[in-house]
Amino acid sequence: MSHFKTFFKAYLQYYLYLILVLAGVYALTTSTFVLGLIIGTIASCVSAFVWYHYLHRAIESDALYISSGMGVRFLIAVTACLFWVRFPEHINILGVGLGLMLTYVMILIHTIINLKNL
Repeated sequence: MSHFKTFFKAYLQYYLYLILVLAGVYALTTSTFVLGLIIGTIASCVSAFVWYHYLHRAIESDALYISSGMGVRFLIAVTACLFWVRFPEHINILGVGLGLMLTYVMILIHTIINLKNL
């Protein structure tokens, strides 16, 4: 299975479902919190892909130095927060922050599910 297909089955499909549900909720409520959550979730999805890419590369590498992509993930989070800085009346920063934390929640859930399958 290709690198992207594995990532899609493990993480991306859940992000896409969540983004679609949040987009529907936003269309009905036009809440600033939900818009921030959508932006944070999209950034979280990109961050999860970067994390997964660096993890896959580290597993296949024999090098002593292994990168985790922390700098790239930090820039993704800063970019998501810059949307709030630019449009503070339309986007809630708590939604952005909660959306950014979804990467870590998804990683924990995926790890627990895989540990139960062992």
